[in-house]
Amino acid sequence: MKKSIFLILAIAMGFTACEDDDLRNSDIPSVVLNGFTEEFPNATGVEWEKKAEFFEAEFALENVDYEAVLNTEGSLIKYKYDMVYDDLPAAVKTTITTDYDKTKIDEVELLKISENTYYQVEFEEEPTDANVIFEETGEVTTEITTW
Repeated sequence: MKKSIFLILAIAMGFTACEDDDLRNSDIPSVVLNGFTEEFPNATGVEWEKKAEFFEAEFALENVDYEAVLNTEGSLIKYKYDMVYDDLPAAVKTTITTDYDKTKIDEVELLKISENTYYQVEFEEEPTDANVIFEETGEVTTEITTW
């Protein structure tokens, strides 16, 4: 019984320790909050982190998980959101069918950087998953880092 209680407490402490990385809205510069709100006015459940000189927000919009990166001036650098395989452009699906094992897809996300749209696909592989970024044309790009 004591071991069970200890295990439960250890797990609970681990979860709360992970939350320490999150910033409160009061810790975010108002210019960043204003830039975020302008881009995503209906965002819910926003959680903030500071990574280097950027602010990263995780949130939901119409029940879809999003992540966004803003600079210290409040400008949106990039964002991504979860999507389903069926919504990928036909050219991307063709490349996946031809060159990858579609049955091993773990996650599909639309990635928007400036005016450019990319599709980040995570394939389950051992020992670590592989993330591949596709252009709308179906071409794989290595110029964009996975996120």
